[in-house]
Amino acid sequence: MKRVIQCAVLITIATITYWFYLNQFGAVPFLLLSIFFFYKAYRAYHGRSKNHKVGQRIDHSAASTGKKAEIIT
Repeated sequence: MKRVIQCAVLITIATITYWFYLNQFGAVPFLLLSIFFFYKAYRAYHGRSKNHKVGQRIDHSAASTGKKAEIIT
């Protein structure tokens, strides 16, 4: 469903872009596309940061099962 909405938004922006170029407002489509891509990047970054915070936690209080590192002098 998200893909359908994204495609609809891009088709709408393409139609508006054509109309703006016909009426000599060429910079407005770039503004609309920059807003759309900023929103997509923000959602991707924000979603990634949420997934990163929920990641696996390491329990440091658990007993060590392996050999500890040696200090070589």
